[in-house]
Amino acid sequence: MVDERRTAVVTGSGSGLGRALCLRLARERRRIALVDVDEAANRETLRLVEAAGGEGRIETFDVASAAAWRTFHDRLRGDWPHVDLLVNNAGVAGSGDVGAFTLDDWHWLLAIDLHSVVYGCHTFGEWLKANPRGAHVVNVASFAAFACLPGMAAYNVAKAGVLALSETLRIEWSRTSVGVSVVCPEFFATNLLSAARMGTDAQREYAAREMERSRISADAVAAATLQAVARRRFYVVEGGHARWIWRFKRWLPGPFLRMVERRYHEPKRSAQPERT
Repeated sequence: MVDERRTAVVTGSGSGLGRALCLRLARERRRIALVDVDEAANRETLRLVEAAGGEGRIETFDVASAAAWRTFHDRLRGDWPHVDLLVNNAGVAGSGDVGAFTLDDWHWLLAIDLHSVVYGCHTFGEWLKANPRGAHVVNVASFAAFACLPGMAAYNVAKAGVLALSETLRIEWSRTSVGVSVVCPEFFATNLLSAARMGTDAQREYAAREMERSRISADAVAAATLQAVARRRFYVVEGGHARWIWRFKRWLPGPFLRMVERRYHEPKRSAQPERT
């Protein structure tokens, strides 16, 4: 007998938005592949998933490895008839001006934040398209994809790449049964800074302060994301500040960049990125 339960793959499931998504999916009685390099954190997510009524399996591998994605795909395909949802959520953070943020750090950040999303979509695309009941891909970007605040070049580039990839997939897959959503939230509280490579203490303090004063939570972003999946909605720009930047830059790109430039070069604020 074929198991008809809905399935999901969530990367970065060990904490933050990934865990929040898994818990909401668990309440839908999903079977979830929990993908994270931190096995201990992922086991805690699994415990919470099972307590919420879902079913999970631990998958420990480096999402920055194309070969690891292929091995994971082949293993999962041997066990599951279909994948209904792929969430490319795993990510890291970093800050530093161009020339100061090292090339090694650029490679590290791009591999996890951008290349892993490419690998996930590339590796699972055909299997998703073969799902007779339809499927969906969620790529988690950030409001940094369009805000492009100074001092965050590598992160901005990675998230802008995720946005561009998602927009491309939205068109390429529009005649298939696979829906696409891209999530661009503003800062919200997670443990992202624990492994972040920040250029200065001021930049770390700025990011921590923005997370603390955020009016949205990981669970709120997860709820908005899964609502978008259910409604087949593409853009998920979550948070009032993010939506304000999104509209301002789209409607008035020149004035937006001049505003950011002016604030960045004010002497009292030049040590850190500026909230626009």
